[in-house]
Amino acid sequence: MEILYPYFLTLHLLCAIIFLGYIFTDVVLLTPLRKILGDEIADKVFGAISKRGVKIMPLCVALLVITGGAMISRYIGSVQGYVQTPLQILLVIKMCLALCIVVMVTISLSCKFLKLKNPLAKVIHPIALFLGLLIVLLAKAAFYI
Repeated sequence: MEILYPYFLTLHLLCAIIFLGYIFTDVVLLTPLRKILGDEIADKVFGAISKRGVKIMPLCVALLVITGGAMISRYIGSVQGYVQTPLQILLVIKMCLALCIVVMVTISLSCKFLKLKNPLAKVIHPIALFLGLLIVLLAKAAFYI
């Protein structure tokens, strides 16, 4: 597993950049445009972007989970312990926050594919952006504490 760690890390970082970049674009850049462009044009822009995002984001999230799980096994497990060190505690918190995002994405994609009304539609991106940025900060802090 040690030999694969750098590859998992690189893939994990690339997927995180794509995922958070997409969400950041939606929350910070596109949502304010609705007030400027109006609902009709904004709906066309959002539709075009989300059509592409729905194809890319599930793969990004899946790769984030797989690579994150592979990497965390280096620091947390039956041999290393689970919450014995500050690093492990921060990584477990990070893992729980990531699990929240995965659950929200799963609910949203299920609603989309089952053609149901998504109860998270208005809040998922701001929450995911906040949790994602918190995860990034925790990941960075974990190796300095």
